[in-house]
Amino acid sequence: KEDCLEKCVNSISNQTYKNLQIILVNDGSKDNSLNICKELAQKDSRILILDKPNGGAASARNFGLKHATGDYIGFCDADDYFDLDAYSTLLSVMQENNLDMIDCLYRYFTSNNKLVSEGSKDRTLEIQTPQQAIENLFLRTGNASLCTRLIKKEVIEGIEIPEGKRVEDFYFVILLLLKVKVNAIYNYPFYNITISENSVTRAKGGNIYFDAIYFYNLALETLKPYNYNLQESQRYYILKIYYLLAISLTKKERKKYKQQIKQAKTNLKTLKKFISIDKYLTKKEKMVLKLSCISFRLSRTLFLIKNIIKGKK
Repeated sequence: KEDCLEKCVNSISNQTYKNLQIILVNDGSKDNSLNICKELAQKDSRILILDKPNGGAASARNFGLKHATGDYIGFCDADDYFDLDAYSTLLSVMQENNLDMIDCLYRYFTSNNKLVSEGSKDRTLEIQTPQQAIENLFLRTGNASLCTRLIKKEVIEGIEIPEGKRVEDFYFVILLLLKVKVNAIYNYPFYNITISENSVTRAKGGNIYFDAIYFYNLALETLKPYNYNLQESQRYYILKIYYLLAISLTKKERKKYKQQIKQAKTNLKTLKKFISIDKYLTKKEKMVLKLSCISFRLSRTLFLIKNIIKGKK
């Protein structure tokens, strides 16, 4: 990530909104990232460098939050960057509409800076209830990223990002949504994501979905006191996770995570009767899930064969 770091930090230090505290957390990097941070800090007195042993993204963010002094909190991954008018625009919209949190859209770029996709640019403000926003997260149509959000510090205080696992944003965003009156989305892609082969959430293999299952169960427990009717969307979410797990687990992972796979298959079997009637799953996903009730290995093999055949056509 050292190749992207300067671009990332400059996109924040050069924001049109200048009253910023910029916290750079060096999470035990083994490359030249810390030296780059020090060079950038010499050019900008607003930059605070925090150096800590490696603990993962959640650990780094929690550490940074403890040193944050601003009234609003934002995040940015080291290989991504913001448009220069992001914070001034989002903060203005928040203040004009008395919002506790706002979300924006994003663009996807390849590592050689080729645009892959981007969100709407109509600059409208969409308002959802927390229940609607949480339902969209389960339906995988909502945005589970922290980095696209600007949050009042008073909202985020008292919430710690769960550490030691990946894809924690999904659960953390749910915790935030339960503390705000509305979920506001500003329809413009201020945040720019670089698709990297080395990204934690995009790494090859399927064991990351065990973490997704963990946070899914945690979310269900957290939502129990609320009278949200989300059973259908929640069921789709976990079935989709089981599908992704089945098609992603490598041979090496299947040997390493035998107990977790056994538990996942047992849980999947309890949902077998819902697979055929789920209105959100595709035919291919339903087929793979039914086969996964018998064997995750067979479902991945079938998935790979079908993709090879499709590629030859």
